[in-house]
Amino acid sequence: MIDIIIPTYGRASQLEAVAENIHESTSSDHRVVFVCERDDTDSIAGVEALPAAQLVINERTRNYAGALNTGYTHTSNPWVFTGADDLVWTTDWDLDCLAKVDDWFAVIGTNDLLNTAVLAGMHSTHSLVARDYLEAVGGVADEGPGSFYPECYDHNFCDTEFIATAKMRARFRPCLDAVVEHLHVTTGKVEADATYLRSIAHYDADSRMYDMRRDVWAGLSR
Repeated sequence: MIDIIIPTYGRASQLEAVAENIHESTSSDHRVVFVCERDDTDSIAGVEALPAAQLVINERTRNYAGALNTGYTHTSNPWVFTGADDLVWTTDWDLDCLAKVDDWFAVIGTNDLLNTAVLAGMHSTHSLVARDYLEAVGGVADEGPGSFYPECYDHNFCDTEFIATAKMRARFRPCLDAVVEHLHVTTGKVEADATYLRSIAHYDADSRMYDMRRDVWAGLSR
């Protein structure tokens, strides 16, 4: 069973369609978990109106990673998916990912149809992650077992560090057949909103943080 965690902010009108898309496209047993900020009352009300979704209030850093980490601690299924509210899941994406699983590979990357490193099979912006991997060694090298995403970034590069860490451990495997399209503002398919503008404004600072932290995972091995 998969916990599909969706951090969201300021996009209450989209949440019903996101949940419906996930339910229609996912063959495995799954749970949709929206993580909202406490002051985002419209999104909270929107999730509460959905019959097949779980509401979690972010208890950690007020960013994507903090919300994802909160969702992780409030769920318990064997697999966790690092979702978002601007994704489109395609039919049987989960079965394609699970077909890549074995006793070693624990982070399975999906195809966002956008990021060039993702399209080359070198990265993943949204991934299916084994909970036992996180519990055993953690997703953040200097935080240890039980950690998931690094919260030191405002938004950008938290996925980059997470995947870089998994790759250094040789635990990452891409699955380009599993299409979970990222309808980011840079695609031109959606309008810019405050959430996008904030992430863009913090890109350079997040990039510097990533460069400062490279040594954290550079020495990892299997």
